[in-house]
Amino acid sequence: MDMSNILESRIEFKNGKLFRVTVLVEFSKGDVRAIYVDTIPKDGYVFLLASTELNAQLLQNVANYGAERPDKNDMFPKF
Repeated sequence: MDMSNILESRIEFKNGKLFRVTVLVEFSKGDVRAIYVDTIPKDGYVFLLASTELNAQLLQNVANYGAERPDKNDMFPKF
């Protein structure tokens, strides 16, 4: 699988544990989306487990299998 073009990421913790990971991904020229995963299971999307480790592969998995956030401009105001 090709690597996604991740422009920026936002990592959130709750009570010292990984809670939400959001990545800003450029899918094609001009098509930039905020994609996220969190600890809440959603049908059709991956989610974070208590044992999930923060690493580059996790960011790629978020980009490829996460859900789109409608608040991209609030999350990543530079874009």
